[in-house]
Amino acid sequence: MLQEKSRFFQRLLLLADLTLVVACWLLAYWIRFEVLVPPEWVPLAEYLILLPWVLLVWVLAFQSSGLYAASRAQSLTAMALAVGRAVTVGILLTMAALFFYRAFSFSRLMFILFGTFTSVGMIVLRLAIFLVARRRRHHTNTKRVLIFGAGKVGRKLGAALGDYPWVEFEVVGYIDDVQTGLDILGTNDDLLPIIDDFDSRGVPIDHVYVALPLQAAQTIRSAVDRLSTRLVHVYMVPDLFQFELLNSRVTHLGDLPVIHVIDESPAEFGQIVKRVFDIVFSLAVLIVLSPLLLLIALAVKFSSRGPVLYKQERMGLNGRTFNMLKFRTMPTNAEAATGPVWATAESNRATPVGGFLRKTSLDELPQFLNVLRGDMSVVGPRPERPVFIHEFREKVPRYMLRHKTRAGITGWAQVNGWRGNTSLEKRIEYDLFYIQNWSLALDLKIIMLTLRRGFVNENAY
Repeated sequence: MLQEKSRFFQRLLLLADLTLVVACWLLAYWIRFEVLVPPEWVPLAEYLILLPWVLLVWVLAFQSSGLYAASRAQSLTAMALAVGRAVTVGILLTMAALFFYRAFSFSRLMFILFGTFTSVGMIVLRLAIFLVARRRRHHTNTKRVLIFGAGKVGRKLGAALGDYPWVEFEVVGYIDDVQTGLDILGTNDDLLPIIDDFDSRGVPIDHVYVALPLQAAQTIRSAVDRLSTRLVHVYMVPDLFQFELLNSRVTHLGDLPVIHVIDESPAEFGQIVKRVFDIVFSLAVLIVLSPLLLLIALAVKFSSRGPVLYKQERMGLNGRTFNMLKFRTMPTNAEAATGPVWATAESNRATPVGGFLRKTSLDELPQFLNVLRGDMSVVGPRPERPVFIHEFREKVPRYMLRHKTRAGITGWAQVNGWRGNTSLEKRIEYDLFYIQNWSLALDLKIIMLTLRRGFVNENAY
């Protein structure tokens, strides 16, 4: 029920946001070309022709930025930051899309006005919704919730119910046989008497959430049987915190619910946006940097014998292997005697040109071709060689979970300094954080951090 109401509200909010985008687009045009004196007047029809494409771009920006996640509604600051990020992504994507449109020159001042109006309008819209929701809480729309289980899951559930200001929930308390506290209303034996007591006082409990550990299966069955004799709605929240959850969700196989504990990222709208962004960004990089790529290729070719590009087997999404491309930085027979070895500062196997390319990470540029082929993404966990993975997966807990998304040229671990000969445990920690918290805004942040902090790294050998 909560999920359905949340989705309904999100769709309404998206529709309201898009209506606001149209209004702000027209308002920005009116101020720029009707109120102010423009150097060159452009008819409104020219901007109206582009409006459907602008809306499409902003749908992509809103959805991929996680603007409608429940966590964005927890505070005014979080809401304002989320709107700011979404509008920034929308403006950047719109300007990038219009870069190829040459019918007329777009007004930069209009874009500034449009972004400002949209940001302010979206924040005001959300404030109005929250004020209305707060007023409704004082009337008869409040739904009272009793949580059976005051452990980690139950407490997290109680906090999560407050993340939905458009659904009026009041957690009246908890039932638990072990935990104590002012909000613990009783034990398992008190379940029905407590529900009957609230009903007799004219403030009935509407929903009961059962949040007990899986080993309490008999208690759960007993509670559900007893609750079926009352009119409350009953929900079960299984305690899965004992497992390492990755891309967890619930689907159905026939009429059977299936809980995904460890899975790859689902083929949802956000993943489509990520793939489109990868293709557009990689094409732009390869075109803009083509003179540099040519110079590097010539330097590699004339500095040592062998091919310009070096293919190395790496492991990617779901364990599939692919040939990752690099500019060759070592002699062709560098590993003939030693076999595959982990690169260290003492190994010194690179050619003079190759050493410079590695230190500056310029040898990685051909991997944008891997991105176009679908082997990699621009941002994601760095792929590793299978020969090392067989060793790491036995020694480093959760290591294989990083293969539940496409490997990347740069990643959250890399921009935080965990690359090269550094802690594998910390690298996995940052990789899993990225997978669990992915958004297009996070990808853009990682790309900006990669550019800002430079390609030179003391751990690149």
